[in-house]
Amino acid sequence: MPDYALVLSPLARAAYFAQANEVAQAEVAACVPEAEIRGAERFGGLEVLRLTAPEESLPKLARMSSAQGLFDVTQTGWQPLDSDPGFALHPDFVWGEKYRGKTNETLTQMLINLGLAVCTVEAPARLLDPMCGRGTTLMWALRYGMSATGVERDAQAPAEWRRGLKKWTKLHRQKHKLSEGWVQKANRQGVGRFLDFACAGQVARMVTGDSADLPKLLGRKPFDLIVSDLPYGVQHMGGADSRSPLATMEAAARGWVACLSPGGAIVIAFNANIPKRAELLAAFEGLGLEEVPVPVAHRMSESILRDVLVLHKPA
Repeated sequence: MPDYALVLSPLARAAYFAQANEVAQAEVAACVPEAEIRGAERFGGLEVLRLTAPEESLPKLARMSSAQGLFDVTQTGWQPLDSDPGFALHPDFVWGEKYRGKTNETLTQMLINLGLAVCTVEAPARLLDPMCGRGTTLMWALRYGMSATGVERDAQAPAEWRRGLKKWTKLHRQKHKLSEGWVQKANRQGVGRFLDFACAGQVARMVTGDSADLPKLLGRKPFDLIVSDLPYGVQHMGGADSRSPLATMEAAARGWVACLSPGGAIVIAFNANIPKRAELLAAFEGLGLEEVPVPVAHRMSESILRDVLVLHKPA
């Protein structure tokens, strides 16, 4: 097999910190199992992951969250490859918006990659983020050529998402259509109100509501991937109306699984301290899912060890 060097992106170092090399290797191993990983080294000041892989795996390697570029390693030297990941939409649609509590964009890409690697649905086409915030995962799904739906409790999220979309579509002259409506009867609380962003041949929808009420909000058509980054516990601690991430998942897990296609995958990023991995896994116990271990745990701050749970629903 050809010999390649995958250049590790500085964005991956910012997302995964001291574990960037380990996470990169685990992601490649999970998503491109035909690759043979030789390890990490430095080349001309760049951090690279050395590996061999079939030539047809290059598009997958180019889409790794840790990848900045690829070299073809031969006896005569290292030659940069024109490896286009083929994403739709300008990257500003993912990285352009900055706000407190935003899901890390590099992490989100890895979650989608892991889900696609596990999903056995032919040509996965529908993604759901039950805690979508301001839509980072939805925009990544569009870049991957999938339709997407997000559910968010914060009734202000669709308006903020709309403002960002209007800015970037105007700046990049991106053809699109925005529309809104209700998935159920209109109400003062705004529950069930949606905003659709149609672009690049797909539609991303944000629905106002609770992740515990997915079947009521989303109907019966299932999703191939469910991808979400759980709140890390700070804003969910204390107060009469607050819930811990674990309590939220215990209330929502059955509904999430009901929305998942046979052969589909659930991928969840979480603070390994709140909840513990075993506790989060227990929330899905008895719901017919299989855990797929992927060693991508990494410290994102002094107080938070971030981990990822990958679950597969047999066809």
